[in-house]
Amino acid sequence: MAEEAPKDPSKPIGAWEEMKPPQRKSWQKSPQPKQELCVPQPFHADSPSPCNASCFMRPDSEEKEALDYIDAFLTSNEQDEAKKLKFLDSISTLRSLPAFMDKALLVGKIKELIDHESVDSLTGVMRQQAMLAIMKLRKMKLPRLVLTQPSLLATCFSSIFSLPPAHTMEEVEAALYTKTLKTMDEMLKALVCEDQEPNLLVLQIILKVLLPWTTSKEVHERLRAVGRIRWLMEFMGSQYKFQGVEEFRVLGQLVGCLTLCCVEQEQEIWQSAVEGLHHLFSFMQLLKSKMLVKHGAEYRQILKDSQTERAFWVTNISNITSLFGKYFNPSESMDFLLVAIDGVRDSSVHDAVTARNMLHMILEVPGLGLVRVSEAVRSIHKHLDSISEPLARQELLRALLLLGSQFSEEVVGTLLGCSLSCDSVAAEMWKILTSQPKSTEKILRELVSRLQGQAPRRHQLSQRPAGVASLAATRALYVILQEQACRQEVKELFPQLYVALLFHVTHTVQHTASQEREHNQEDTAAPLSPVRFAVKAMEALLLCAGYKEQATFMMKHGRWDLLMSSDTHHKGVCLLARAMVSLNVEERNWIFHHVMAILNDRDDRRYVPAVALFIQLLQCPDLGYGLEDAIVEEMSRQLRDHQTVVRWLGLKGLLNLVRLPEKVGKLQRLLPDVLERLQEVDRALIHKAIAVLKHLLAGMDRQSASCAAVQVAEQLLPLFDDVTSKLRVLSITLFKDLLELVRWPNRSEMKEYVLQSLVPLLLLVHDERPNVSQVCWDTLSSAAQFLRWHQLSGLIQHKETWRICDCLVRRYNGRADDFLCQTMAFLQNPQTPVREAAIRFLGLTARQLDQGSQNKLNAICKNLKGLQQDSKSSVRCLASQTIFILEAFKNQPPVCCGLWTLVHRITTMCTEDSPLIEAAQLP
Repeated sequence: MAEEAPKDPSKPIGAWEEMKPPQRKSWQKSPQPKQELCVPQPFHADSPSPCNASCFMRPDSEEKEALDYIDAFLTSNEQDEAKKLKFLDSISTLRSLPAFMDKALLVGKIKELIDHESVDSLTGVMRQQAMLAIMKLRKMKLPRLVLTQPSLLATCFSSIFSLPPAHTMEEVEAALYTKTLKTMDEMLKALVCEDQEPNLLVLQIILKVLLPWTTSKEVHERLRAVGRIRWLMEFMGSQYKFQGVEEFRVLGQLVGCLTLCCVEQEQEIWQSAVEGLHHLFSFMQLLKSKMLVKHGAEYRQILKDSQTERAFWVTNISNITSLFGKYFNPSESMDFLLVAIDGVRDSSVHDAVTARNMLHMILEVPGLGLVRVSEAVRSIHKHLDSISEPLARQELLRALLLLGSQFSEEVVGTLLGCSLSCDSVAAEMWKILTSQPKSTEKILRELVSRLQGQAPRRHQLSQRPAGVASLAATRALYVILQEQACRQEVKELFPQLYVALLFHVTHTVQHTASQEREHNQEDTAAPLSPVRFAVKAMEALLLCAGYKEQATFMMKHGRWDLLMSSDTHHKGVCLLARAMVSLNVEERNWIFHHVMAILNDRDDRRYVPAVALFIQLLQCPDLGYGLEDAIVEEMSRQLRDHQTVVRWLGLKGLLNLVRLPEKVGKLQRLLPDVLERLQEVDRALIHKAIAVLKHLLAGMDRQSASCAAVQVAEQLLPLFDDVTSKLRVLSITLFKDLLELVRWPNRSEMKEYVLQSLVPLLLLVHDERPNVSQVCWDTLSSAAQFLRWHQLSGLIQHKETWRICDCLVRRYNGRADDFLCQTMAFLQNPQTPVREAAIRFLGLTARQLDQGSQNKLNAICKNLKGLQQDSKSSVRCLASQTIFILEAFKNQPPVCCGLWTLVHRITTMCTEDSPLIEAAQLP
């Protein structure tokens, strides 16, 4: 590596000269026939052109002829070499361009002529004449942006730089090449100079087109590009006034490219690069002094450097970086950094060690400021996989770590956008970003904000849908959580990460379910599906934070799978939240207060998982101090929410609270909301409501419980005939418990509900399921004790069903209408014995109707006729016979007819082998 200065730097290399290096392999090319070359004289704006000198035509007619020829040529597809040259020469004869001429078309035609020239050899003056024409157009004040189009400049450079090396050319061709190269330099000078003052915006455009040639694979192309830069810097270093100072922003890239060229093996390249840096330093000092206020500290420093650095010479990369780096603005520093990153690639033509040292030194510059961080992150992601030199990779990743610690927001947003799926390169970058405590916390916080859909709009990823940003953040977080180095930071940020990931899982489940409904597809639960990946990230979080027991709890019996289905997601959230109850107080408090804020804001997207977290954390006795009223108010809203799942969660949470005696006092206010849930269509909600009522009543004081029992009893009675035995048993059992709670002030109100319960209970004791039957007998016994009806208690003890019915009808004959209405509701009961008991009880109760009750008897008979089509023959026969008896009672209602007489009449009217005989027997 040539880092040492040449021994004799005093003799500069001519901008258009190429020294022939010793012991260099010759450039091979096919032999070209000798041709007579036309070499034009260099064009000078203040002297007549060669054509004009030999012309005796009047200027006006000459210019008119030239314009006509130009106009005709622009619309033709002329291929003749002489006519092309005449077109270019005609441009040189003009004094000005007419307003009607299409300037862009004119410049485009010149570009086309250059572009058509072969780069295999230089056999004509077309290139030189074209550049002379461009110079003439510049003198005629053609807008500079038209003449400095990057495409035109690129064509000019390519047409000359791509020619074979000068030392392989024959003598005549080499001479023409030298003159053509000199014309190019004059053209560049003419383009840059405007009113005798260089325009730095034009210079910047030229340099940006030139700089990529310094990384060409071909040595002679790099040599020509560096030579042009050296010449331009020498010219600029001799100037004192500039235009467009504020727009010149290419110093960092320029210094970086020349620095890499300073260690080229080719002597001509590194010597030109060193001289170019020398001139650039003088130019930069002059430029910076123009931009600063005189007598300021920075201005004085520049003057000092100008005096001490007159003997400027480069000894190593450190010197270059220290000399130039302190004058770079943040954008220029980033340009230098990007050049160094590009230089460490395996495929770079430059020395990777030099590029690595550049990268190292720029990062060491005191007070280094950087902008356009996204460009650096994208460049690192693009090139990291193509860098095999270990120390170069190390420096590159050190640069990334520096960027991450200073610009975490922009780095995270850009890297997420580089790889949504977190490829292997992105994964390595995430690991580096979280390898140091200083940057890890910042990176994790930024990922949390992305999970929550709070990415700033100014970053690239923010243009994508929020779900995409969250998914990318989840994948990145999953990679980070596998590392041991960040465990402490993950532990400290666990509550925030836990809540953000949980809400992301919910959002992903909802989004997947929505897509399935739209496309009518089922979730295949693919290993890398967004939902499954989000759940895996949650599992990784628990393990990384040290909550292995909780992760194991969720792993058992497929509890993680509950989270991945929209139907069972809320149950999975409850289980996951329950596993978190064992967290320390600080973590639980943070989560609880964060959840309360979400519930207050009523964020629909996060509301359900927030409720699930809320109700599980309520089990912790150390939570909610000072928030009791807010908690009760929130639970009331949940119990009345329009979403079934929220009402279910609300009841579940309330069930957790009512088991704590010290909480019951505040929760009594929720009794009306809970009672409303007994009217739900969803039986799961009713089950939960009954369980809540049981514990709530048990925790109340006697007086409060007595008053509440009456309200509960009214709502329970309609549930006695529910089709599910579980709900029937729960409601009847709770009703039995209520009887023990009622005290004297409320006994008269409760007595009414007890009387309403007797008929349903007497009919349900015939239920074929033993658990239902026994519960009804027990409740009947408690009802008899509540009524203090000793005769009824004795009959219940011996389970004499029909004697109990007869006793009930006789004692409360004034409630016959009520008994009939209750009984008819059981005619459709799915249990055959219950339907039969209902038919018998109708016949028994109807005898208590007075003579004016014909309409009621007709209604009973009408209902019984519906049972004549019953699937059970015993029911059909019993219904028919009862109708017959009731029809007979219409005209002669029995007065003293008892149960035994009714049974006797029914049995004697049936044949011996009739199924009605067996059905009508007393139990």
